[in-house]
Amino acid sequence: MSEDIFSLFESYISRYCLFSEKEIATIKSLAISKQIKKRQYLLRQGCVCRYHTFVCSGCLRSYRIDNNGNEHIFALSPVNHWMNDRLSLVSGTPSNDFIDALEDTVIIQFSEDSFKSLLREIPNFNILNTKIIAEECSSSRDRIYMMLSHQAEERYRQFIRCFPQLHNRIPIYIIASYLGITRETLTRIRTNMVSL
Repeated sequence: MSEDIFSLFESYISRYCLFSEKEIATIKSLAISKQIKKRQYLLRQGCVCRYHTFVCSGCLRSYRIDNNGNEHIFALSPVNHWMNDRLSLVSGTPSNDFIDALEDTVIIQFSEDSFKSLLREIPNFNILNTKIIAEECSSSRDRIYMMLSHQAEERYRQFIRCFPQLHNRIPIYIIASYLGITRETLTRIRTNMVSL
């Protein structure tokens, strides 16, 4: 594994101040680094999710396609975010989701067996996992609240606050799908914001 790639992950886990150098070496020994091309799939609907995935650079998205062929994006994972279908991963059941790369992306992955091994061997890895789950739950609750209570323009402003590095980097139709609005509505919002 490239030292540069793992150093990005090591910087992320070091902010929690949980691991010794020996434990970090153990984590590194089980980590798999990959480069994913834009539009390449990590997971397809009907397949079982097998990996816990951490984004070192680039951006992933998780989505479903409805009966009319429309994409509905559930999650975006830029740098320092995790991405997986946790239910499929833990239960071994086929996923309902697609996960793909919105741009060329560098990731670190842990197989479910490796992840369980880290949970057993390194007590503080349990603490890290709990923090990751808590952050995912909090983010999901905030997003649900935003979708239920905010108008389209405020949703977009919240998106910019949450993902300042993404709003000018990913296609407008992706952002619109994530916000649950049409591309035309988002184009109008952006135009109005520029003209203010």
